[in-house]
Amino acid sequence: MIESFQDLYETKRIKTDHLLIGNGFSIGIWQDFNYKSLYDNQKESLKKQDRLLFSELKTTNFEYVLENIKRAISINKIFNRNNEELSYSYNNIKEALINGVANVHPNNFNMQLYSKIGTNNTFNIFKKSIFTTNYDLIPYWLHIKLSRKERLINDFFRLDDLNSLKFLETSKNNSSLNLYYLHGGLHIFVNKVDLIEKVKKNNNHKYLIDAVIDSMKKNNMPLYVSEGNWEDKLEQIQSNKYLRFCHEALSKIDGHLTIFGHDLSDSADKHIVDAINKSKIEVIAYGIYELDKKEAISERIRTYFPQKEVHFFNSTSFDKSVEFLANL
Repeated sequence: MIESFQDLYETKRIKTDHLLIGNGFSIGIWQDFNYKSLYDNQKESLKKQDRLLFSELKTTNFEYVLENIKRAISINKIFNRNNEELSYSYNNIKEALINGVANVHPNNFNMQLYSKIGTNNTFNIFKKSIFTTNYDLIPYWLHIKLSRKERLINDFFRLDDLNSLKFLETSKNNSSLNLYYLHGGLHIFVNKVDLIEKVKKNNNHKYLIDAVIDSMKKNNMPLYVSEGNWEDKLEQIQSNKYLRFCHEALSKIDGHLTIFGHDLSDSADKHIVDAINKSKIEVIAYGIYELDKKEAISERIRTYFPQKEVHFFNSTSFDKSVEFLANL
């Protein structure tokens, strides 16, 4: 039997200081964000060789395929083999991933999604910061929902003189809940003069996703980190001012951290683990979804954080725990 998040909170083993969410959080709200849906959406746009890679690896996980291509490129370099076709496939599959996220993305007035966003109080129960590795707009909509309730929430983008939303590192406010997109997002891009912007809806756009798609059509590709292995992810993060800022923020937090909907893969997410270990976080609550594998998962997570106090909770009951805490 694994405890609920509510159990950990009521017995004072976890405080609601910081939250780190992964794709499991968004899938819980909108099922089509799972890799199979994304692959099915983009299957016809992929080259035959690209589809064969997914088939041979028996997966629909884009990042897993990208990781294997990178490994093949590294091996080819040792034998002085040409990597042109592999590099082309890598870029094509990486672009297909973000296009898939955009294509399956509902607008925020889809009744099913609107209801789930309206009743989701996850962000509201945390006091200091939210970190997300998701590309979708669900964290953005939860941000808007909180701000309408007059809760101070800061994503570090501010209107400039040109009526554009630009990243402003100095806009940190210690009294607000701070929101960090660790791997970028659909609505964030680097403009023509290398400044980081957030997509802004105008009178021609009914929904924000329309503004995102319009921005992509203008060759403003979203800022996103989808490299297959953690080394390549970290390299891209370090090369971008906004992503570096978010990553460094994770390494500077203190207190208690809750991790929900995040696999923390050894090959893909070690840069996240390293940042947490570098931080002054004392206690971690980690959500386990695959309960039949809880022993193996808990052992793996404990080895990641040898200097932290680590507790585990049942991810499937997290929403109920959130509702309980939101009504205290």
